[in-house]
Amino acid sequence: MLARVSTTALLLGLLVYLPLLVAAARDWYEVLGVSRHASERDIKSAYRKKARHIHPDKHPDRAEEFMELTEAYQTLSDPELRSIYDRYGADAAQQHQAKKDSGHQDPLDLFRQFFGGGASGGADTTPKGPTKIYQASVPLADVYIGRSFTIEHERTVVCPACFGSGAHSSEHIHTCSQCQGRGVQMMRQQIMPGFVTNVQMQCPHCNGAGRTIAKLCGRCRGQRVLHDKTEIEVEVEAGAREGYEYVLEEMGDQSPDMEAGDVVVQVTSDAGPGDLRRLGHHLYTTEALSLHEALLGFDRTFHHYDGHTVRLRRTEVTQPGFVMRVEDEGMPIPVDERDQAGGRLHGDLFVEFRVVLPKLDAEARAQLGQVLAPPMAHTEL
Repeated sequence: MLARVSTTALLLGLLVYLPLLVAAARDWYEVLGVSRHASERDIKSAYRKKARHIHPDKHPDRAEEFMELTEAYQTLSDPELRSIYDRYGADAAQQHQAKKDSGHQDPLDLFRQFFGGGASGGADTTPKGPTKIYQASVPLADVYIGRSFTIEHERTVVCPACFGSGAHSSEHIHTCSQCQGRGVQMMRQQIMPGFVTNVQMQCPHCNGAGRTIAKLCGRCRGQRVLHDKTEIEVEVEAGAREGYEYVLEEMGDQSPDMEAGDVVVQVTSDAGPGDLRRLGHHLYTTEALSLHEALLGFDRTFHHYDGHTVRLRRTEVTQPGFVMRVEDEGMPIPVDERDQAGGRLHGDLFVEFRVVLPKLDAEARAQLGQVLAPPMAHTEL
């Protein structure tokens, strides 16, 4: 509670200098990251995305940036203020607002209206659509290097022709004459002989919408949404852990009645035949040795996923099943996991050796028998 009070006090203190901030502010459309032709929905969506990431409770050093974002949203989300801003600039929009409102709205209250928190003004009641989850399996080499890939995403989008109204134009939308726009009607229903009660039911004339449409939108045919296909690009960080979820906010199905849901892409690695195997930040592989190499040693190299060579060398006898550990030749460790890994940049590579015995002809068997013959036992005379 103390931290929240101090944050609010900080923001209210900055409000004293609001005129100076507004005068020096960047373009409000640029602050929100939208075009000058953005719809009210686009402006609201842009505010949602940015406000979560710069809230002063988590980032006290970004309080001024949060205020600037809030001022941009308050101006552009109000059609009257937006029109004044477009024609005369931020100063004129602020002066107009000051005439209507003697005080200033706490930016934190605006944030809570979007994301909840019990502040004055209530919480935003617009429901959020469902989250769509994709599971993607990518080659282990791509996870080692860090590469992007695309997936085809099917979703519904609000009809751009009617902006989700379903009507040819606003003139073709009429209040339902049966329910007077309430969407429900009171109906008398007999529950048993001699007993009649009033029951509230959905208006059958407008199907609960409270309005009727005289002429449907020619593009969506009154459905208010259209089916759309798009490509989503996912940037896989080098060494990303198995099952890591990439969240693409508000890329899910759109609807005029709710906020767009999110898209989540769960990424796992796919090791093909003869490929390295992964366990956490470490990599595992198996190497075959000849009998000659197992007995007398070996010096060999193989190419890693990014093209550099790894040297494997032994001068001693290598027993079947022996495991060699090569430090720092495993998976890259993502930046946010390096503290837990003791500051290391890579995991290790573990190489297990197996010995392939040769086929012997009679002569080779005789020679090998002499070499490997057990010493003669000594007997007393």
